[in-house]
Amino acid sequence: MDLVDDDAEHRDVPIVASAVSAKRTVGAEVNAEGFVVAVRFLKDAVRQWDSYTLGRRAVQVADVAHDRYLANLGDSNGAARPTKESVATAERNLNF
Repeated sequence: MDLVDDDAEHRDVPIVASAVSAKRTVGAEVNAEGFVVAVRFLKDAVRQWDSYTLGRRAVQVADVAHDRYLANLGDSNGAARPTKESVATAERNLNF
């Protein structure tokens, strides 16, 4: 899922994983190196949140996007990685 418009400035970094909260208020994107490169506030409802809530929710969505990146890597060679199912459940639980 691409969270940004076709802005050339944002096309320099390929996005390989993303997550969006259940009410589509916050989204995050991860690049091919596994770094969160964008957190987007998608609805004006976020203007009603205090700074602590805003930051906590941004981190929660970014965590799920990063977990999706890890789940999509494939064979873990014994390393503990989240499953695609657990990531989908975590994304559904982002109830904001």
